[in-house]
Amino acid sequence: MPLSEYPDLVTHWEYFYERTLGCVGILKNWLTRALKDALDRDATTVTLKDLQKRAWSVAQCQRMFKEIQEGERQLSETETEVQNLRSALGLGAKTIAQPEEAPKNTRPPGKVGKRNPKRDPIGVQQDVS
Repeated sequence: MPLSEYPDLVTHWEYFYERTLGCVGILKNWLTRALKDALDRDATTVTLKDLQKRAWSVAQCQRMFKEIQEGERQLSETETEVQNLRSALGLGAKTIAQPEEAPKNTRPPGKVGKRNPKRDPIGVQQDVS
C-alpha cells in the first residue's frame, strides 16, 4: 500500500476472514476501497475504522456463506445419485471406477538426462574382423 505508515493487518486477520469467508478477491477489493478512503483524507495509514466502514455486512456474509454451501452441495455427487442417473439412462448398475495405482518404477532414482558413469571409447577404433 502506498502509505507512509504500513497498517497492521495481521492483527485483524480473523476479522478479514470473517468478512470475506476466505475469498481473496473480496479482500483485495475491500482493502482497495479502504485505501482510497485513507488517501482521500491524506491519512498516513489505513485504520481499523477505515476497514470497518468498507467491510461487508454480517447479513451479506451470511448470504454469501449460504451460497457457498449450496454451491458445494451441488458439486458433490453420491454413489446413489450416480446409480440413479445410470438407471434413468438404461445402463446397468456399475460402481464408480477407482483410479488404478501407477506401476512402481523399478529403476533406481537418478537425474533425468544425466548419464550413468562408464568409460567411453577413446582414440580411433579399428574393426579387426
